[in-house]
Amino acid sequence: MLARQSKPLLIALLLSLLVHVVFLLGPAFELSDWKTPPPLTVTLSEPPPKLPVPVAAPVAAPRPPPRPHVRKANPAPAPIAAVAAAAEPSPVPVPEEPPDTTATATATPTPQAEPTPEPPAPPIVQPLITERVAFPSKIEIAYSVHRGDRGIKLGTTIHKWHSAGKQYLLTSTTEAGGLFSLFYSGRYLLTSRGKITPDGLQPTSFWIQRGQSTDRTEFAEFDWEAKTLDFGKGNDHHSAVIAPGAQDQLSVFYQLALTAPHQGALHFALTTGRKFNQYTYQVLGEEILDTALGKLKTQRLTRVTNKVDSNESTDIWLAIDYHFLPVRFRLGTHDGDVLDHWVKEMRIEGARIEIPAETSAP
Repeated sequence: MLARQSKPLLIALLLSLLVHVVFLLGPAFELSDWKTPPPLTVTLSEPPPKLPVPVAAPVAAPRPPPRPHVRKANPAPAPIAAVAAAAEPSPVPVPEEPPDTTATATATPTPQAEPTPEPPAPPIVQPLITERVAFPSKIEIAYSVHRGDRGIKLGTTIHKWHSAGKQYLLTSTTEAGGLFSLFYSGRYLLTSRGKITPDGLQPTSFWIQRGQSTDRTEFAEFDWEAKTLDFGKGNDHHSAVIAPGAQDQLSVFYQLALTAPHQGALHFALTTGRKFNQYTYQVLGEEILDTALGKLKTQRLTRVTNKVDSNESTDIWLAIDYHFLPVRFRLGTHDGDVLDHWVKEMRIEGARIEIPAETSAP
């Protein structure tokens, strides 16, 4: 291995020795023949700026020329008449038909059918009362009592109505007057108590008192939950089944007032304390009464009687302009007598009703 490594080294030494022999023993060289190359001049300058590579710009669509700006003037307000006329639809023009060139001068015109007359419209029936006002809470009506139609005056009857909330109290007091006070003394008192419902009065108790005695001679007790009526005189008691709308001898007047105006026939049950029956009242129409208050426009009702109680007729006149209050009622008795009650004074909510002659009903 050592012999292999020394071989290249030996060759290098021989070559170096050969170079030195040639340099020393070869021809001489003069330095004057050596030409000095010209000096190299270097000028430093800034490199030219790099030009940007041009990029193709997107081709934009040609813009339309600007529109001229026209300023709109505010229109003047149109007059009211013009606006109203513009609101109405304009009539549609009807094109004229072309003339018939084929017709001759001697052509006979075609007769036109006469228009069929339209049937007359049915008459409009106006209601008697279009609006009811609140019923008063305090009423007092005084009547003159006569035998027959304004015959001999027997005395005075006073009705008093009081209501509070849904409760009412109604009394009727009759006292003899004139010569009859010599034969009849004391008072004839009727009392009715009960409730006020959307359908009118619902009496709960009724009684009659005659003379100075405090004893109730006739009575009636309504049990609306059990739908029964207990009525009679003294120890003579009776029972009956009742339905909504049943009234007593006194409450019936103000039940008719509260539920007026009426039409046709009215059916309801009524007790006098002594008996309890079904009754029918018929509307007879309107009448003008000439009363002590003035002329009053009224609605008249009459009770339809049968052969059994034909003598016990009843007629009632309700004042249309005064809450349909009873301003006259005529009662027939079982013995054939007639007691006629005419209003002579009326107070509503404490104010006395006075009807001037020029404003009373015609």
